[in-house]
Amino acid sequence: MENNEKKLVYSVLIGLVSTEDNDRILETLDSLKNQDGDYSYEVILADRRDDEVTKRIALDYPEALIISCAGSTSLPVLRTMALERATGEYILVTEDHCVPAHDWFKTIDQAFKEAPEDTVTVGGCVENGVKDSALDWATFLTEYSFFLRPVQEGSDNPSLPGMNVAYHKSIFENLDRELLTSGFWETTVHPELIKQGKKLYSTNNITMYHCKKFSFGLFASQRFIYSRYYAGLRYDSSQVLKRMIAFGATFILPPLLFYRMIKQFRSKKRDDVDYISAIPYLFLFVFIWAWGEMYGYVFGAGDALNKIE
Repeated sequence: MENNEKKLVYSVLIGLVSTEDNDRILETLDSLKNQDGDYSYEVILADRRDDEVTKRIALDYPEALIISCAGSTSLPVLRTMALERATGEYILVTEDHCVPAHDWFKTIDQAFKEAPEDTVTVGGCVENGVKDSALDWATFLTEYSFFLRPVQEGSDNPSLPGMNVAYHKSIFENLDRELLTSGFWETTVHPELIKQGKKLYSTNNITMYHCKKFSFGLFASQRFIYSRYYAGLRYDSSQVLKRMIAFGATFILPPLLFYRMIKQFRSKKRDDVDYISAIPYLFLFVFIWAWGEMYGYVFGAGDALNKIE
């Protein structure tokens, strides 16, 4: 960690999980090194890969602490393990294929200063950092179209992207570890913070670039796995009737998802988003999405959470 006399201290938590485009993390670390302003920080990498990129990070990025983890460790557990080693006043979470804007630290600092009292979490928007093909656009839009700029500003029930978010570290002192490890924090921790009367704040100024170049096969499998995970956790295994009703309702999911996506793209009024060329892939992905949910309602989540990257 750099000099504690600097403006404020950030702990950046990242799980090393990507099986494709796995050296993108080097761009992430370079961006953190070259941030605007004078901010001290540490990077904590919870690593379930232990590959050549890990060895390169150990040699070239002394500011990064690497925690070796079992290959089956889920992302929420990886983040929790990194959190347990963090020393910063603020906890910043991103992913190993995301590259923060050059002013990421600065805009997070500004957001906490401008946000209402009792704000404990701030987040921003997600832009596409890989635009070479229609597949690149489709993989990005399937996951992150909601978080394209402009996003909702302010603290009126904002939805924050789990890979472009910052927390006051103090909030984790009163959270059960099970809450941190059982799912992604935007679905487990954020509702609990709101329940406690804390505020979450969203701003378009905090920008993260999603830069993972997926193959079709990897993205399709990841979309299926995440959908199975989501559906498998919605209802307890004893709630058979609710699971069956949800299974039946899934048949209308593809056209509904596709309609929502198109409506969302158009509402952004962005002429630089190539969603037209992505449409054939989007059709495929919404059907895979629905199939994953069907499978989850019938067979449960299984070990899906451990396979998400």
